[in-house]
Amino acid sequence: MQGAKNPGRTDVSSFKRKSVALVGTIGVFAAALIGANASPAAAAETNIRVGTVAINAMGQVPWGQSSGVFKKNGVNISEIVLFPAPPPTLAALAAGKIDMAYGPSIAIINAFANSGMALKIVAPADGYKRSELAAAKKDPAQAAKLDDTGVCVDPAKAITRWKDLAGKTVAVPARKTQGEVTIAQAVVKDGGNPGTINWVTMPFGTMIDSVKSGKVDAAFTVEPFTGLCTASGLKNVGSPGIQFFDIENAIGMWVTTADFAAKNPQAVLGFQKSIREIQQFGNTPKGWDLILQSANPTYTEVDLATARKANPSYFPNTVTALDLRGPADKMLALGYLTKPLDIKGLLYKQYRG
Repeated sequence: MQGAKNPGRTDVSSFKRKSVALVGTIGVFAAALIGANASPAAAAETNIRVGTVAINAMGQVPWGQSSGVFKKNGVNISEIVLFPAPPPTLAALAAGKIDMAYGPSIAIINAFANSGMALKIVAPADGYKRSELAAAKKDPAQAAKLDDTGVCVDPAKAITRWKDLAGKTVAVPARKTQGEVTIAQAVVKDGGNPGTINWVTMPFGTMIDSVKSGKVDAAFTVEPFTGLCTASGLKNVGSPGIQFFDIENAIGMWVTTADFAAKNPQAVLGFQKSIREIQQFGNTPKGWDLILQSANPTYTEVDLATARKANPSYFPNTVTALDLRGPADKMLALGYLTKPLDIKGLLYKQYRG
């Protein structure tokens, strides 16, 4: 796989713990960009352990720590724990192994509604601009620029559209979460039967080689692996996220447990304030590049030059009920939920600045 450092190293039975210390020049430059008039750090900081997966957008957390944004708001990111997929991340959150977790809306809805995890969504992690999402619905080229997810296939195989995935073996990082659900919806819309797909799980870092070797027919990817698919001579069938989402802004989200939120409201608020500031800066070219530097290659194991070829993530301001209602309704129709989602029970009060 081009650009990756030992991509097969991550194993689904284990996870990696990383130091949040980064190259000093990044922190110095970031602090200058934030501004010299930032308020002083709170006297006491709450340690927060963060769980995430190795994607470009996760760089917002180590960058926020190294730049002093979290410290300013009374929060210390004491540990970043990498998981192979969102479901084990959320399971670790529910078990008290971490305090805050990254997850796509679909994975969070599944954990809350089907697994009974007492979760609270506290902030957006990444997503779409609504106007760009509407345009991408009509233009595959625009969709490819906007969506950081894809479905990687060997161009030699007769897989040219969504319904061609019926009866094939498709790799996803975890069952019944974003990869599977968005692909299933795309197959249904194209007239195929997703019930015939043989879903298999594997880490993102091994998927492209598995497509190359023929171990699987297709694989769900997220940047930087979506870009690595085509860079490796393979083909992206399309943009499953654009196929699935309609008016949602927040797709990835930061979530904690109801217990942690109830016991640590000031820490949650500090995290929310920090994420807002980090993401507002991350929506600028300079900010996004610093976030990329913070993620690659330390966490993703993909070299920075390759990561820079990927489309920037977009960071919405808040998570709203609309961001959850559409995915939950589609999951219900597809059979991934057995009853309507309790949105009020899942959504924590958002910080609006």
